[in-house]
Amino acid sequence: MFSQSSVNIPAALILILLAVLQVKVDCKPAGQTVVKQTCSTPCWPEGNCYYSWYRYPGSWNREIIGCSYGATVWFISTSSSDQDRYYCEVQNGAAPQQKCKLDWAVIYTPGRVCGLKGSSVDLSCSYKHPEGLTVKRSLWYIESQWKFGAEPEDVRRSDQYEGRVQYSRTLNSSRMTITDLRESDAHTYSFRFYTEDPDGRYSGRPGVTLSVTDLKVTVSDTDGGVKKLTCSSTCTLPNNPTYIWYRNGQPVSDQNRNELELRDRTVDAGSYSCAVKGYEELGSPAVYSPRPPSVSETEVNGSVTLVCVSDSTPASSYTWFRKTGGNITQFGEGASLTLAAGADGVFYCTAENPYGSSTSSEWTLTSGVLWDVMLPFYQTISQKSGLLC
Repeated sequence: MFSQSSVNIPAALILILLAVLQVKVDCKPAGQTVVKQTCSTPCWPEGNCYYSWYRYPGSWNREIIGCSYGATVWFISTSSSDQDRYYCEVQNGAAPQQKCKLDWAVIYTPGRVCGLKGSSVDLSCSYKHPEGLTVKRSLWYIESQWKFGAEPEDVRRSDQYEGRVQYSRTLNSSRMTITDLRESDAHTYSFRFYTEDPDGRYSGRPGVTLSVTDLKVTVSDTDGGVKKLTCSSTCTLPNNPTYIWYRNGQPVSDQNRNELELRDRTVDAGSYSCAVKGYEELGSPAVYSPRPPSVSETEVNGSVTLVCVSDSTPASSYTWFRKTGGNITQFGEGASLTLAAGADGVFYCTAENPYGSSTSSEWTLTSGVLWDVMLPFYQTISQKSGLLC
């Protein structure tokens, strides 16, 4: 490369020149003023390097163009003849001192979105690409469904989203609107755009994560014995929403937080539900303490089964009690209680859920009742054994 009569070049400079000349640059005009460059020296280890780009406008005084994280860049040439020489250097295992400006990017704001089931939600991003390229089309896709080596499927083409997805795009931003949110819409969505150059396409990953929630009322006990209701969701709803509480279907005045305290069980008795202002039709199911239980009786094969039923939301747990004389003892748990012959007495049940409890009326069983049930069975046995005439 250098003859013996060449001028004396410092060793350090020779090393720099060798490092530069070992990098091959594929310079292809992608238009009258747009220059496309591809640096063929591999990045090692993959994904842990960046590329520095330089222009030599007819002399050895190089001009720094910038850096990129990808091996191919586009930029507008300042030379009318496009005869400038371009070089790149691969910086392995290093990070640039400042953000590379010759690169692609998609920025999601915010990166996580919480939407109320049945409502509408916007997923937004801004994007950039190398100077000189023009975005021709774009789409949103579900990141987990993108198969390696294939182009991602446009969300709008999925039967699941038919008629529920709209796109809007400006010069450097995009927004996807999903209406009538469903729990199955909870995914991570990414934005992808395409330019006029076949190599000029980009996906912003990871994308924006959408969570879908409904509302429900939960209850807890405070230290002072006050019942505290909470209008809860599985993710944090945006924009600090205003909550509406309903008692027996009517709004509770002066309550706009997601918590409601019940201090007087008599005054505050009733069913409760909650909603978010602006989405009143998407409120939570109503919750209420158990209504007074009813007791019924069934007889099967000589045994008696008592069944306790109470209307409540959420569902109640049941406990059975037996009165014998002046004594009351717990006799079982669960909605049904099966009694053997001779288990006479007075029985009743209680229904309980987090919002309160209620007790049934008493149900009396006597040996005579059980004997009427058991008599046909004993008659059959006695006849076979010859004990009855």
